[in-house]
Amino acid sequence: MVLYLRTICLTLAWAITAFAEDPLEQFSFGHQTPLSPNSFAIPGWSMLGEGHVPQLLSDKVILTPPYGGNKRGALWSENANLLQDWMVQFKFRAGAPDRGGGNLQLWYAANGEKQVGTSTIYTAGIWEGLAIVIDTVSGTQKVRGFLNDGSVDYKSHANVDGLAFGHCDHAYRNLGRPSLITIKSTRNGGIDVRIDGRHCFNTNKVVLPTGYDFGMVASSFDPPDSFEVFQFSLAPTTPTPPPPPSTPDHHQHEQPVEDQQQPQSGSDSQSSSSAFSDAQMIDMHNRLNQLSKSIQNLFLELQRQTAAAEQRHNDLVSKLPNGGLISSLDSRVSNLDRMIGNLERELKSSDHNTQFRKLSEQLTQTHQGVTEHVPERLREYVQAHTPRIGFILYSFMAFQTCCVGVFAWFKWRKSTMPKKYL
Repeated sequence: MVLYLRTICLTLAWAITAFAEDPLEQFSFGHQTPLSPNSFAIPGWSMLGEGHVPQLLSDKVILTPPYGGNKRGALWSENANLLQDWMVQFKFRAGAPDRGGGNLQLWYAANGEKQVGTSTIYTAGIWEGLAIVIDTVSGTQKVRGFLNDGSVDYKSHANVDGLAFGHCDHAYRNLGRPSLITIKSTRNGGIDVRIDGRHCFNTNKVVLPTGYDFGMVASSFDPPDSFEVFQFSLAPTTPTPPPPPSTPDHHQHEQPVEDQQQPQSGSDSQSSSSAFSDAQMIDMHNRLNQLSKSIQNLFLELQRQTAAAEQRHNDLVSKLPNGGLISSLDSRVSNLDRMIGNLERELKSSDHNTQFRKLSEQLTQTHQGVTEHVPERLREYVQAHTPRIGFILYSFMAFQTCCVGVFAWFKWRKSTMPKKYL
């Protein structure tokens, strides 16, 4: 038992060390090849779809296929983000025929898989968080940002396009290469969105809370846009320091450059190390929770298997015969054995020649009766049931005589009747 507990402790320590060496791995995919260790799912992410199932390949996920319109595909993280200062890199590609239609949303929403699911920005209803929408508005391809604190019902709103807090024009369709969207959220700098290395929009009036879920939802029209996701990575980032207060003293601005940059670099390094250590601790906490859930699920599975095995054992025991049935069967077998023994003794001790002789006599009499009496009885039966020819002849002659007599009487009668003249 001590050795078993020691093995479990060593296993847990190894797992914690392995998780700590690879931070934020449960939020990221596509930064390694292949994209997933299996061809069914991405670890830490849930796949959703309407009209089809998103297709997972070795280097990308096809959320909406290039054939057949009006389909939806979604990916949602199974773990909530606990970082206050973070940066997301999202790499995607859109391809479509002429006049193709569709949109792609990158969500950071509270309870996103249940509240949003496969909904778009126009059908999401009430939600909380941030949505980056890539679509075409009035013939122009755009990247737009939307915010909601749970007070606006987007599904019933009359003008959803007017709720965007920032946007930029960007041609993303049929580029032949993936496009990269970078989203940076800090406590001091707010939200900054860049696409393909170019500034798109930003705001410093919003601070996103922690505990929300990341997700991506693609929707296609007819003819469809085919959206492919290559990478999603989440990493901690250094918060942007607030600007220093301005003073009227002119001599303060003339300080040596070395004296100004030394404390600034020290503060930057301290804040950077603090941010990374906080991120690692948060990520370690998330991974420990995930490991605890996995161990709990393992113990639940063991309990379920144990209960099933015990149930099968009880069923087998209940189907076995009880003591009374075994005793009755034993007594019946004993009686059968006794009868067979008596019959064997009877056959060995008795003389059956007389019985066999009587049986032979009975068979002989039966044979004689069959060979001697059956022909006589058959002839009598045939004679008794054969029709008589004489009776038939006499009957026919009598009928002919009657007919001749009737005809003669008819002629005589006709000749004796008075004749009538006209």
